[in-house]
Amino acid sequence: MNHLKALKKSHQQGNQTSQFGYLCSLLCCLLLLCACTDKPADVYLEYQQRLANALDKPTPDTAKLTNVALSAVSNNKPTNAQQLSILQLAQLSHCKLNTLIAEHNSQLGKLASPASQLIYQLQFIQFAPQCLDSLEPDSKSYQAISNELHNKKQQLLDQFKQLLYKDPELKRTWQLTGYTLDTNLAGLVETELALQSLVNLKQQIIQQQYAQIDSQALYPLLAQLRQFNFNQALISAVRQQTQLNNSTSNFLANIELSTLCNPLKNKRQAQILSNVFKKYYLQQLQPYQAQLSGALERLMPLYQALWQDSSPIQPQLTALLSPAQPSNILTAFKESTKTHVIWWQKFYKTCEISPI
Repeated sequence: MNHLKALKKSHQQGNQTSQFGYLCSLLCCLLLLCACTDKPADVYLEYQQRLANALDKPTPDTAKLTNVALSAVSNNKPTNAQQLSILQLAQLSHCKLNTLIAEHNSQLGKLASPASQLIYQLQFIQFAPQCLDSLEPDSKSYQAISNELHNKKQQLLDQFKQLLYKDPELKRTWQLTGYTLDTNLAGLVETELALQSLVNLKQQIIQQQYAQIDSQALYPLLAQLRQFNFNQALISAVRQQTQLNNSTSNFLANIELSTLCNPLKNKRQAQILSNVFKKYYLQQLQPYQAQLSGALERLMPLYQALWQDSSPIQPQLTALLSPAQPSNILTAFKESTKTHVIWWQKFYKTCEISPI
């Protein structure tokens, strides 16, 4: 009996030890999770604060970012009147065009999304030739469809550009977001493939390769972009890190290194400053910025292929994309990191402190 009691007591103690171990493991995981959830922008603000404390100066003032101003894009060419006349003049029950036009001109069609409107234009162009083949060339129906086909081919590229500025997912590429990319850059490959498909679609429209276009593939592409929200997060992060680099470099540029690193004085303050740089910038921010730069280098040609030719009406966007301008988002980002690192190189050389 005593043996059974001892066994039971030992079992209870084992359970308590196991539970304690589990709680300790859970606590460690929570602590690690909390440590890993600091946003890069928050790390940068802490970096600025520590620099200011070490130098006994006010924290650097970083101007607040604003959204890229995008002008409304509209198609000024009238289309509805001709579409209605097609329904009135043509008996199209024998071809797909009949159903397509009827659905588009329904109440549901009038509320169609930018993607649905582009798909309608594409499908009209794809279905019209089969209808024309079944009609007499001198009939009113033939002339109405032929004229509308010509109009839609002329307007298709403009319709694609409207998609870029009216579709919610594509439009917010250039708007700020608080969503932060993880260090694995999850979604980069999927986003790159989706953007490349959009570029291919644009080229097919320009080259009038209508038969090769899979109009229904547009929805999955947009869904993929929406799933990861990678474009918006990347552009926001790059703009933000550029701004923080510049404000911090401007702050440091006002520091008199000859005074800070006076060989006749104790270098304790300079050493503290060096420790702040190594802990926050070298170990955390620089690797993150390198990842952002690499991702933007991959996607920049696709952004330019899609958006750059809208320069006359989108000056702010053009400034971010134009390869020849210092305002180019990738150029400005790289320049900001270069300027920041150069100041620290000068600091280590002047103070004769090892950065290692």
